[in-house]
Amino acid sequence: MIRSLLTKCRTFKAGMEMLPPLVDGIHRAVSESRIANLLSNPKYADPRCLSRHRFKVFSQYGQDGIIAEIFRRIGCGKQRFVEIGTAPLENNTGFLLFQGWSGLWLDAALPADRVLQGNLAPLIASGRLRCDRRFLTRENVRPVIAEHGFESEVDFLSVDLDYNTFHLFEACLPLKPRVISVEYNGQLPPAFDWIAPYVENAVWDRTLAYGASLKAIEKRAAEAGYSLVGCDLSGSDAFFVRDDLLGTHFLSPFTAEQHWEPLRMGLDSPTGHAPAYPPCAEKGDG
Repeated sequence: MIRSLLTKCRTFKAGMEMLPPLVDGIHRAVSESRIANLLSNPKYADPRCLSRHRFKVFSQYGQDGIIAEIFRRIGCGKQRFVEIGTAPLENNTGFLLFQGWSGLWLDAALPADRVLQGNLAPLIASGRLRCDRRFLTRENVRPVIAEHGFESEVDFLSVDLDYNTFHLFEACLPLKPRVISVEYNGQLPPAFDWIAPYVENAVWDRTLAYGASLKAIEKRAAEAGYSLVGCDLSGSDAFFVRDDLLGTHFLSPFTAEQHWEPLRMGLDSPTGHAPAYPPCAEKGDG
């Protein structure tokens, strides 16, 4: 009887161990089917449309693929980035770092250098990656960036600070990065022009009242010489290219009405392996 009970317990334990990968597999299949169904819409058929190029390595959704495609079209420049609002293993610049770029991460919640996950210590020691944990405002963000040597020749700027995202994005426009990714409020319709009032110490309360609508960001970007070239299907991030780099590479009109995507939380399934950076990641290594 005891032996039979032990056998049943072992069988039950084995079944429970199989459950997480089974659930992950179902989630991935549903996610892939949903994305394929979205991309079957004729609006994404134009070869200049960025949505078909989405993929996920370190990004929360498909931003990694869109960023890669933008730089494939316009060239990588000096391969320098600044990301405002980030996490060590989920961000918009980790895949760039993986490919040999250098950059600056700015986020008050970043863990200390000595406990950062994912083999980041060699990157920090070599100077390829800098981290700053100060609380950012629209008044201090540019001086902080300048302290780290990124006041010019920035190829990619990513801004995702939830409540005050628009105001930090606006403060950074004089840096003239070649490409900008900005979180927008995907619950607000494409033609709606709205910006959350600036509150210096505000943090997101997980309600609708945060950031800015895509139309508001599009208009301010256009004033600064940038065009909206696409959004991720998740309805989270919008991508802007400096006007002197546009050529005929991107789908016009460069408006919210053309490129807006509604907020689709949970669109992408988790990736298969835990993200990490190469242990020996000096620039130029194979």
